[in-house]
Amino acid sequence: MSAATVNGHSASREYPEIPSDERIRVVIADNDGLARSMMQTALRDERGIAVIGSTGSALEVLELVRYYQPTVLIVDTALLRDCGVRLVSNVRAVSAVTRVLTIAVDDDQTALAALLAGAVGHVGKDINPAKLAELVTRTAAGEAIVPRRLVMPLLERMPELPDGEWRPLHSRLTTREWEIVALIAEGASTQDIAERLVLSVTTVYSHVKSVLRKLGVHSRRDAVLAADRLRRQEAMGEKPPQLNPSRSPVSEVTHGNTWEQREIRAANRYPSRNVAGRAGYGA
Repeated sequence: MSAATVNGHSASREYPEIPSDERIRVVIADNDGLARSMMQTALRDERGIAVIGSTGSALEVLELVRYYQPTVLIVDTALLRDCGVRLVSNVRAVSAVTRVLTIAVDDDQTALAALLAGAVGHVGKDINPAKLAELVTRTAAGEAIVPRRLVMPLLERMPELPDGEWRPLHSRLTTREWEIVALIAEGASTQDIAERLVLSVTTVYSHVKSVLRKLGVHSRRDAVLAADRLRRQEAMGEKPPQLNPSRSPVSEVTHGNTWEQREIRAANRYPSRNVAGRAGYGA
């Protein structure tokens, strides 16, 4: 069996059909095969829960989450130590409906970092298997599962979060677009964003174009400034001014000559640069 399995199939093969019922869909990510098996067993027979995929590789977590859009992702903090807690925010970027629940034997430091990055809870591996299903159900229902010992350290660290790392609950921009704005603010190019979010260059350009249109600006630099203003307006409950859709800033740019479009043509000319093409799946 390969490192990643989806209902018993290799993750590199064609995926089976996504379950169409209303059960809570769970993906398990743990580099310990025995631990994965135990969690699957604990959840498999629970009514209302379906374990739809598992993996022992941090590199394959996004692939499973992106395809299945699970309700809950259970991820061992050991995988986060391998690839960084940025994986948590990347999961949120590719699947806005997925809630991340970390699990560990004894790793409060990584668990705390994951909570600050957007995870909604943490449980210890010494948990009674019969209790795991209850916690997954509560997580899916929107409850935060934070051990008491982590509450105070979490509150103490909250002021350290930069303004650019959060988005209003109800916003003009989508979760994916806020993620792209944050990367633009870091100075990331179209190709950098594509690689970090596991998207095609063409898809990234489409999202950037949407951000420019929604914010009513003409450049990425102006988009970052406008997004910061939008964030503050929406946080205060103010209604941002409506744009005139007939005067989209993107539509006023000479067709085919923006630098983003030139990047797309270059990526299509040299497909090996396209990370999504290398991975074998599209945007």
